[in-house]
Amino acid sequence: MKPKIKYVSKKKLYPAFGDTDTKKNIAYVRNDLPKIVKKFIKEHELYHLKDKSKNWFWREIKANVYGLFKHPFGFLLCVIMSLAPYRLRFYFERFRKGE
Repeated sequence: MKPKIKYVSKKKLYPAFGDTDTKKNIAYVRNDLPKIVKKFIKEHELYHLKDKSKNWFWREIKANVYGLFKHPFGFLLCVIMSLAPYRLRFYFERFRKGE
């Protein structure tokens, strides 16, 4: 089944920029992001849909590299946007929980 991409409001995903539903094969991307960041996030989330790795950190590295090669400027802007305090807290919590 071909994956679907859904652009959703910030309030549905905050503080994340994207997410996936592997059972329904759907990638979600926040619609308030700059266009080049949305392109990067879309590729990042589509990669997650096909990645079967169990280690969440390794999955994130691979999805970021995949998106980086497809949309390098989107990746760079995403990195800059991720320096916001709410995003840094989001990452800290993910590391703390190991997910």
